[in-house]
Amino acid sequence: MILFFCRGEADSDAFVKFCYGHYRDIMSARGAELPSSVEILREDGQKPRFDTDAAHFNLSHSHGVMMLGISHTPIGVDIELVRDIDIKKFPFIEAQDNEEFFEKWTERESYAKLIGEGIAAIRRDIPKEAHFEHFPVYGDFHACVCADEQDIIAYDIDINAVNG
Repeated sequence: MILFFCRGEADSDAFVKFCYGHYRDIMSARGAELPSSVEILREDGQKPRFDTDAAHFNLSHSHGVMMLGISHTPIGVDIELVRDIDIKKFPFIEAQDNEEFFEKWTERESYAKLIGEGIAAIRRDIPKEAHFEHFPVYGDFHACVCADEQDIIAYDIDINAVNG
C-alpha cells in the first residue's frame, strides 16, 4: 500500500489520478501489472472507486491536508487535525484526552470508509480482526489506515505538482 500526503488544496480527482501515476510506476517496478490510467467511478450509495479491480483507493481531507491511500486490496483512510474538542459530546468513544480521542476517531472513520458506509457507520462496533496503522503527520495531524496488513510506503506530495 502506498500513502500520499500533501499540504494544501487540490481538486480531489486530480490528486487521486496524479498519485495513481506514482503508485503505478512504483508497483510496476515490483512486477505488478496495472492500467496506465484509471477513471474514478461514482455510484449512488457506494464509495468512489477506480474502474479497475487491480487498485483500490480512499481519500481524506482535514484542515488543509490531504491523505490518499492506494492498495491492491480495499482500504479506508482518515486524517484529522488533533485539536481541542468537547470529547463528552461523543460518548461512544472512550478517551482521556484529545490525542486519544482522535486516534480512536480515525480508527472508526477509516473502518467505516473501508466497508463503504462512511460517517453513517461511525458508531458501529469495530470487529477485533480489523487492522489499523497509525501515523503522526505534519506534527499536529493524526492519520489512520484500515486495510489488510501489508507493507506501507508513504510520500509527501508537493501540491504545486498536482495543481501545475
